[in-house]
Amino acid sequence: MYILGIDFGTKIIGLSIADEKIKIATPWKNIKFPKNNYLYVICQIKKLISQYEIKFIVLGYPLNMNGSISKSSQLVEQFKKLLEDNLKINVILWDERLSTKHSIELLKENALLKSSQIKKIKDKVAAQYILQDYIDNN
Repeated sequence: MYILGIDFGTKIIGLSIADEKIKIATPWKNIKFPKNNYLYVICQIKKLISQYEIKFIVLGYPLNMNGSISKSSQLVEQFKKLLEDNLKINVILWDERLSTKHSIELLKENALLKSSQIKKIKDKVAAQYILQDYIDNN
């Protein structure tokens, strides 16, 4: 059984995965989010859930730095509801403040990647950061 981590974005959705027993999150893949085509994204995630026996989802929740709800938070709440309603799976919201920033810093410090390469993988690495933070705190 696996846990799926999601970094929701309006253009790209980053995914990470962790084995429930090993408890180490790994960047997995990105899903391009065609202009508000939630059905496409739901179908892609549904395939992954059945193929990899995903037990539940940890969805990054973008709060403001003071902990208040942002416009992005509201989009994530709507996406959470769509996932739960369409996939019948438990979705846990997890504070993702600074996850993308930390992921980009980590990639710049520890890898010999060009900025164009970092841009391509930052979303799935942010999803890894979110999922690993959830695992470490539970």
